[in-house]
Amino acid sequence: MSRQDMTWETFSAIIDRLSKRHPHCTVSLQGEGEPSLHPLFWRMVDYVVASGHTPYSILNGSRVEAARIASTFPRIGISLDTLDADTAERIGRHNLPKVLSNLEELVAAMGPARITVMSVDLGQPLAPLRAWVRERGFGRHVIQPLASKDDYAKGYSSTIRVVALQQRPSVPGPSGCRFLERDLMRFYTWKGQELPCCFIKDTTGINSISGLKQSLACGDIPVGCSGCQELRSIAVSPKDTTGK
Repeated sequence: MSRQDMTWETFSAIIDRLSKRHPHCTVSLQGEGEPSLHPLFWRMVDYVVASGHTPYSILNGSRVEAARIASTFPRIGISLDTLDADTAERIGRHNLPKVLSNLEELVAAMGPARITVMSVDLGQPLAPLRAWVRERGFGRHVIQPLASKDDYAKGYSSTIRVVALQQRPSVPGPSGCRFLERDLMRFYTWKGQELPCCFIKDTTGINSISGLKQSLACGDIPVGCSGCQELRSIAVSPKDTTGK
């Protein structure tokens, strides 16, 4: 999606509206890039806490205020896809030594159990990273498949795109999604548009969550959902022709 900082007015309105519906929930501050680069990041974190919610974020480790994170976040996520510097540069994860140094500083401040390591499977060797995470006692290690959706894949290099397309589900006809059926989360774009999940990059044709649900049920899949691993085929009962 287009990249721009969410304004304070938009952010505070979302939190205020959220607080009326849910007195306490986890608010994850995310971004198209490093969340802490937002000039109001810490003001937003403080507002989340003051509103009675739990703050969370996934940082790329390039900049870490260890003491402040430890005192404010019950848990924090750190993106780390490899321990190999050459591989890191190739996939756009720059300055790996600094990231690892910052992560060690964070571990010293808050302990490893409160840190989740987030990795994306790009086809790189993951065994060394898995072993390293286990040895250091991190709370969780989440390895996500490469997103195969159209709105992600169009930005991939040709090599990565092939990996992504190999993982794409085949979902003909009417479709369903657990995020729509079970109301698992709400995601807000920098414009304040409300979405049912955090996986949609291209919001073209998506005007509302209820409208999106109706579109999928009719087999009309918008580009923002096309190729999504969360989609599944749903059964549609045939029209009753008995007159009953």
